[in-house]
Amino acid sequence: MNSGLITGLIAGPNRLSKAVLSRKQSIPNAEITQALANVGIARASLSAAVTRTSTTTLTNTGLTALTVSLLPSSRYRLTYRLYASSDPGGAPGIKIGFSFPSSLTKFDANYIAQTDSGGSAIEFYPDWGINAYGSGDPILDVAAAATGGMIFTADIQTGSTANTYGDFAVLLAQQVSNIGTTTMSQNSCVEVLKFS
Repeated sequence: MNSGLITGLIAGPNRLSKAVLSRKQSIPNAEITQALANVGIARASLSAAVTRTSTTTLTNTGLTALTVSLLPSSRYRLTYRLYASSDPGGAPGIKIGFSFPSSLTKFDANYIAQTDSGGSAIEFYPDWGINAYGSGDPILDVAAAATGGMIFTADIQTGSTANTYGDFAVLLAQQVSNIGTTTMSQNSCVEVLKFS
């Protein structure tokens, strides 16, 4: 190792400390184990593209692989990358939203969306469910034939409800009920960081 100093961040259950190490020093194994035990990392994507035809009702059908079941007394960062398109025949459009538990009254979130027909949008809000969109509301809502998608990031702290706290799920529909098809790409995914 050529560098004389290494800067490391050690995450404990209730602290974040900074350590400056020389070449002859190392982070104790117990502290590394403790830090890793308090962080969970996961990524999930769709096994196949999901389509909607002749429906404007947002549903989670076919998208359960992207559902995150939240645990109590935990911190999360959920990052969704969702890619969608709608058939130009009849211009069914795209609607994408999220459902989340009623017990999750406050969390902070932001999104960046882009479509080739509806332009782009960027929104950042504390208390997302209060200041921006409620559970089940369409966030991306494009009426024309379109190709695009969104990146949605939520920073969440759950309460102490026993057992599971509830599900955070993706919803998809057409903007206009039509025989044309609205499709979410199988490359759509969610990346989850969990901190105890």
